[in-house]
Amino acid sequence: MIVRALCFFTTLILSAACNNQNKSYDKVYFDFDSLINVQVNVLAKAELTLTKSVSLDGKNDQSSHATDSTLVAQELDVFRQLDLINKPLYRNMYEVTDGEKDNQSNLSIRRYKAKTPAPVAFVTFYYHKDFKQIKKIESVYHETNSLYASKRQLQLEFDDSSGAMLLSKYKMTGSQKMILSDSVKFTIEASFAPTY
Repeated sequence: MIVRALCFFTTLILSAACNNQNKSYDKVYFDFDSLINVQVNVLAKAELTLTKSVSLDGKNDQSSHATDSTLVAQELDVFRQLDLINKPLYRNMYEVTDGEKDNQSNLSIRRYKAKTPAPVAFVTFYYHKDFKQIKKIESVYHETNSLYASKRQLQLEFDDSSGAMLLSKYKMTGSQKMILSDSVKFTIEASFAPTY
């Protein structure tokens, strides 16, 4: 089971790394790379503890670690895949809506929705008053190649009580099917809290 889990998460990390090699394009929609870079720096300096629970095909594991830049960068790297919406191939593919009120909170919604099938089907931002005050980002990422097929629902939640936008939680759920193997379902939930 542990070997299978290691192979699974190694594939996730390598997939994210391969998708992030060419960044020489304009960020038309939203600069996810910059967002992640800022959060890595801020979270690493904030002396926080990362508490993470992982469920892999019904088997659960929980861990806690003091944050540092390497740990935070590894944890958040998968969210860089959302930057795919900015690649030239997808430049005019997304319909943008803004200002819709969330019926479950006092937040406003900005949504980028693909007009045709795309690896990132949508990105939804929930923000307070101004778009710079982002509280939550939700998206879904599909990837299919000759080795595997995967689908990930991604969520980032932010807290600005310290005066700056700081990632407080993230969640990733989905499934991945490797060639010649069964589908693996997973849920990863993590939160950042002050170290006492």
